[in-house]
Amino acid sequence: SAVSGGNVWSVVSTNPYQGTRHAQSQPMSTNEPASILERGVNTLGYASVEFSYYRRLVGLDVADEFKAKWFDGTSWNTLEQTGGNSANDANYVYKTFVLSSSAGNNPNFKIRFECTAGAVSEFCRFDNFKLTGN
Repeated sequence: SAVSGGNVWSVVSTNPYQGTRHAQSQPMSTNEPASILERGVNTLGYASVEFSYYRRLVGLDVADEFKAKWFDGTSWNTLEQTGGNSANDANYVYKTFVLSSSAGNNPNFKIRFECTAGAVSEFCRFDNFKLTGN
């Protein structure tokens, strides 16, 4: 989803980490969150949940924002955010997180990526997303 007048996340072939495609947001809005990519995953039967991805933030300044979050059924938990910092990754950056026990055995579990960026030269990209449980 995206704010009114903003762009949604899309599948793009320009500069993926691996393979031929990756997810990219170029929202063209500084109304936070300008663009959201969200997916629900039923984690019933899995006690331990881990979340990893490669991301590349291009040209984000202090007015922009990138966030990675997970939903425990009640509230969103932030794993990564740029906050008031700028970001301009030369390469993809690997991120991995071991989630708290409330991520496991949860039929309401969700993951979310948010990107807020106003300029045509600003992007949020991620690739090789992986959610594992045991």
